[in-house]
Amino acid sequence: MPSKTSEVATKKPNAKPPKSKKTTLASQIVSAANESDRHKMIAIAAYFRAEKRGFIGNGVDAEQDWFEAESELAERRLGKH
Repeated sequence: MPSKTSEVATKKPNAKPPKSKKTTLASQIVSAANESDRHKMIAIAAYFRAEKRGFIGNGVDAEQDWFEAESELAERRLGKH
């Protein structure tokens, strides 16, 4: 059985130190909040698209409204108005 002193710990070059649990949790909360806000903005934009067409249509139209609203939001975030 090898002794503990013979085992060599290897470090990865340029390895970042692990984030503290508090920092990791905070970044997860911010990410969740951002995702929640993004979801709400897409829902609102999709609603206005449906309103513009008089709420006439079916589930396929509703999905298309959602996809277009999602795409529009992504373009705005990238600055491609």
